Amino acid sequence: MNLNFSWNFSAPELYGIGAFALFWIIEIIYQLYLFNRPFRFYQKSNQRKNRYTATLPSVSVIVYAQNDADNLIQFMPRILNQDYPQFEVIVVNDDSTDDSKDILASLESQYSNLYHTYVPEGSRNLSHKKLALTLGVKAAQYDIVVFTNANCCPPSNQWLSTLTRNFVDGTDIVLGYTAMNRKEKERLSFWYCSYDKLIFTLRYLSFALIGRPYMGESSNLAYRKELFFKNKGFSKYLHLHYGDDDLFINEIATRKNTRVELADEAQMMAFYDDNYEAWKELKLQYDFTSKYLHTAAKAVFGFGKVCDYAFDILFLLIATWGVLHNWILLLIALLPAIVLFTVKVVIYRRTAKILHLPRLFFALPLFSLVQPWVNLYFNIIGSASRKKNFTWR
Repeated sequence: MNLNFSWNFSAPELYGIGAFALFWIIEIIYQLYLFNRPFRFYQKSNQRKNRYTATLPSVSVIVYAQNDADNLIQFMPRILNQDYPQFEVIVVNDDSTDDSKDILASLESQYSNLYHTYVPEGSRNLSHKKLALTLGVKAAQYDIVVFTNANCCPPSNQWLSTLTRNFVDGTDIVLGYTAMNRKEKERLSFWYCSYDKLIFTLRYLSFALIGRPYMGESSNLAYRKELFFKNKGFSKYLHLHYGDDDLFINEIATRKNTRVELADEAQMMAFYDDNYEAWKELKLQYDFTSKYLHTAAKAVFGFGKVCDYAFDILFLLIATWGVLHNWILLLIALLPAIVLFTVKVVIYRRTAKILHLPRLFFALPLFSLVQPWVNLYFNIIGSASRKKNFTWR
């Protein structure tokens, strides 16, 4: 085979190299400026460079439960035994058919700061979860309300104090993080679910950390009760089953009133019977509600996807042309691609470490290639079943 090495490029080749370099620079900026934010923030937090409140506020913890009898037995004591000066726990039982009511009654006899209420049976044309959380907020006696789910377990008795230490003057919202508990027999499916969740999490955390918060996760979230009523709760999206965290936070979060907490002590762990099915359901929910988000993040991430695809296409074209005509072009394509991949791997792995997700390596190229097609699949099945997302019938 005749190998041709030449630094003399034609005009089309120069244009292709220029466009390739431009998209490479944009990709690097995305990675280092945006997606590297959570890790840098985590380091800064560990070095105690952030400002926190000296006096912990009284808080009301609202726990959403639906047929979570086993979870209530296992995880409620971890929440009720938090090392915290003054707090109450309100469990909202959403029409459960298991032994949740009896278990809560037993727990109430042991813990004086535990209360529970329930969603009335037969509530129609309403989002049960939004109604449950609204009942919880109305029952709360303290201004700071912290939200989680009955299937979530705090890592230690410092969860509540670490999360709420962020309520300094001017802060109304604190965004926490929830990891997914790994089961022993899960391998490839859990790895992909973890990869997809990390990319999803990187987006909303990174934007919050640059002063553009647009969503949170209701399994680990806190805000002021006054803010809830000032914005008329979930009234703008009562016709949707979901959106109690992302759409509501999108409405009330600003550059100045929102903080993020990623310390190990503040991270929740969610336990599901089937992680894949749970991930699938959450993905469909957030994909649907994302259409209603008012945020620059959609434009930024849309532009990022375009740059991603453009970089990949130009890489293939330049590399192929280089093999056929000029091997210098192949090297020009390979070196930036290797550098970009290395940056992505480093950022992914160290972020996965602090967020307690599998630190993938060899699977990353495969997952990054299949993710657009997986997303397309979920968009299709989500569009086919979109009626179930509305409360009206």
